[in-house]
Amino acid sequence: MKPRQRNRYRNSLGLSTITAILIVVASLALVGLGIVVSKNRVRAIGEEQRKVEADMRLLNAEILALNNRIETMLTRDRVQPRLTNAGTLLRPITKHGILLLKPLPEAPAKAAATAADPSVAQIMPKAP
Repeated sequence: MKPRQRNRYRNSLGLSTITAILIVVASLALVGLGIVVSKNRVRAIGEEQRKVEADMRLLNAEILALNNRIETMLTRDRVQPRLTNAGTLLRPITKHGILLLKPLPEAPAKAAATAADPSVAQIMPKAP
């Protein structure tokens, strides 16, 4: 009769080698997971920023529409009857009611800028 063959432990890798391989694989998995989480966070922030920008565009459009509405409501043709009905004493502006001022000469403006200049006393009238 043949002697019975024993089952041998055929694994040539030791416990320390298997542990080292598991540590390397786990660390690589954690690094990969970190990269994925980081990219997802950046993408979520980007999506939030796009939503805020879209809201800003909508608000700007609404502000423009309100400004246009205010401008159309404040035209002279619409405001004048309202003021008349309210009993205000406003009158329409005519060309004869506008005062036109002559432009100031350049010399007084320059003289006022330099107070130490002796010509200031000549330009400025003396107080009585």
